[in-house]
Amino acid sequence: MRVKGAVVTGIVATLAMVGVLTAFISNASPYVTIAEAKESRNDSLHLAGTLVKDTVHTDPSKGQISFKLQDKTGAIAEVVYVGSTPGNLKEATKVVAVGGMKNDTFLAHQLLIKCPSKYEGKPGEKEPVQGV
Repeated sequence: MRVKGAVVTGIVATLAMVGVLTAFISNASPYVTIAEAKESRNDSLHLAGTLVKDTVHTDPSKGQISFKLQDKTGAIAEVVYVGSTPGNLKEATKVVAVGGMKNDTFLAHQLLIKCPSKYEGKPGEKEPVQGV
């Protein structure tokens, strides 16, 4: 009787692990280039790149922001984001737009902003010593 219980427990545990792994893989959103985004039908892609300065336009009536993003290959795409305007977007250097490509525009439902000035020291400040 104990052997049957152990076998059933092992089967249930294996099926649970397969289910969790399948759910994780199907919901993972990869980082892609603009060319890869154009080929994909996924709407949870991460498009990382450099914000092209002076291309940020906000439309408060639509709650929309648009800008150009240059990926690591040098390709440039228009990104449109509907939502509240991130306060540090104009100071940002790197942006990750989460969404999908429709025609030649990347429609983002989330923006991750990297503003280097927030993490850099003030002029004349010394770097903290690690491990102290």
